[in-house]
Amino acid sequence: MNVVRPLYFLLGVAAVSLSYAAPATADEDDYLQILHDRYVYLSTPQLHSEGAKVCTATRSGTSSPQATMMVSRDLVVTVGVAADIVATTVVALGC
Repeated sequence: MNVVRPLYFLLGVAAVSLSYAAPATADEDDYLQILHDRYVYLSTPQLHSEGAKVCTATRSGTSSPQATMMVSRDLVVTVGVAADIVATTVVALGC
């Protein structure tokens, strides 16, 4: 019985986490629109290129903090903006 409770707890946590997960159906146009609405000073080519770079990096095992620093350097934006771009890229493009 002591083993069953932690298992139920973990299953409950997993179910709640999945219920709050963003849908992975956004396409590239949605991704660009989301970021353009927030960061009008970044161009479509900049966001497109950086999105591809973030996907490549995260799929290769780069951590989110490392990807955030990469975006911050590449686009010359604050770490907060870069973190938002990385998070939006990973969720919207399914990286």
